[in-house]
Amino acid sequence: MKSFAFLALPLALAAAPALAGPKCTLDEGHMQMWQIAKPFEEAGGVIRQMKVSDNCYEIYGTEGDKKVEIYYDPNTGEVLEREDD
Repeated sequence: MKSFAFLALPLALAAAPALAGPKCTLDEGHMQMWQIAKPFEEAGGVIRQMKVSDNCYEIYGTEGDKKVEIYYDPNTGEVLEREDD
């Protein structure tokens, strides 16, 4: 059993970066969070939480009955990554 744990730990640690979202840079004049949130809400989305993660804006919310997690570029407002549950 110890040998399994010895092998599993490096694999788990190696996979951890793959679970992380995108990384962004903040340029001077980047968009404010409300400028990202407003179109999402106007399209019918409901924001449960919004935060900055690795300089990207991240929305946790719902669209209809689906949970969504969306990463946005703070400079352009472009969707970088999206997960629907």
